Amino acid sequence: MYMDVDSSGTQGLMDVLPDAIIHHVLSNIKNARDVAACSCVCKKWKEFMSQSLILHFPRNLGDEKNACSDRIVTRMVLSMTALQRLTVFCHFSPISLVAWLSHAKSTLRHLELRVDDLAEKQPANASVLKMDELSNCSQLQVLQLWGVLLSEKPRWQTFLSLHTLEIVGARLKDLALHGILTACPALINLTLLGCSGVQYATVAMAHLKHCRLDFYGPGDCCIKIVAPRLEHLEVQGAACLHVGEQNLRHLSVANNAGRVKWLEIGALYNLKSLSLRGVQWCWESVVTALGQAPALEDLSMKVEFCGKGNKLEPFPEVDFVDFFTSHSKLKSFELHGAMFAALSQKNSLSKLTPFFSIDNLERGSLTVRSPINADQKLATLEALLKCSPKLQVLVVKVSQMKNCDAVADLLFARIAELETKHGCLRIE
Repeated sequence: MYMDVDSSGTQGLMDVLPDAIIHHVLSNIKNARDVAACSCVCKKWKEFMSQSLILHFPRNLGDEKNACSDRIVTRMVLSMTALQRLTVFCHFSPISLVAWLSHAKSTLRHLELRVDDLAEKQPANASVLKMDELSNCSQLQVLQLWGVLLSEKPRWQTFLSLHTLEIVGARLKDLALHGILTACPALINLTLLGCSGVQYATVAMAHLKHCRLDFYGPGDCCIKIVAPRLEHLEVQGAACLHVGEQNLRHLSVANNAGRVKWLEIGALYNLKSLSLRGVQWCWESVVTALGQAPALEDLSMKVEFCGKGNKLEPFPEVDFVDFFTSHSKLKSFELHGAMFAALSQKNSLSKLTPFFSIDNLERGSLTVRSPINADQKLATLEALLKCSPKLQVLVVKVSQMKNCDAVADLLFARIAELETKHGCLRIE
């Protein structure tokens, strides 16, 4: 929402206030249009607005065809004396970027740019020129980039103060990504979202705590992460993932386009939340992830198949008692059809005794994809209900069952009977 500055009413009201209060009120104005409007009110307001700490230029500013937005941004940035955060979503040129950064480099700490160089009409070297100029602002603490196209590493100096780097919708080559990460050794937060073109990447950072890597494409890239302080990790699109020493509390690994062929990770003693997603996983990788997390409290598994190569196979049998004994602190879970089926095999309940208890389980969600082994699935469902004294809600999702015949109808009816006996059971 933009301000509607009335020079007779608003200014008259503001004039009776002390300068310090006026300055404080105006300092909260961030949008470039509002800043420009306030600067036109009077000389005092113009002086106050020149001391703005934050400036945001929206995408639809000016006319990109005649580079009007480029001139507007440059003129306004050069009028600022203490700019700390700059966001530019509209069109700009490399020459203008040089002018902004040269002017504000001593105060600027947070820079967000919509580079937008993935468009067909952009010169091939446009991104390279713009990225090279960021070295003029070595005191940056937060850098966010949108729509970057880089086939070679930028000529960056080392950003010793940069603790947060976010790149969204970029097309990167391996060498370019390596150069970017090498220039940012002090990162605490790293986000690569919707990035394509990466085949091999190594993230080695001593201070990194939060990392989100989302690679768009065939899902065949290989990632190596070395970050001893890492607490939060999300990876999407990796076929091979190696995680060295870490301090993970949350781990999410997904591959929506390809297969997870290999996962190597050390002990996850502090891991509280684990999410595994994808069409096909190597079973050894599933076992690795589950077996290294004894303190797990929240588990989400949405994996359809296991197997190697192009052969899709169901999950092997998983012992019910062994699974929940290995994860005795589990409070909630969400299991897709494959894992529920693995817990519902002929011998899955062979170790179950009347004294077995899942002491901490409070919430659960199960997806039934097939009525095959209906008796075993009902037995597993009953075991969950009887062995979980703290269970509050258990959701059974049956809408995705593939076979809509009499067997499926019978399974649904029997689950509905359980729903009437157990108030915590809910069918979706």
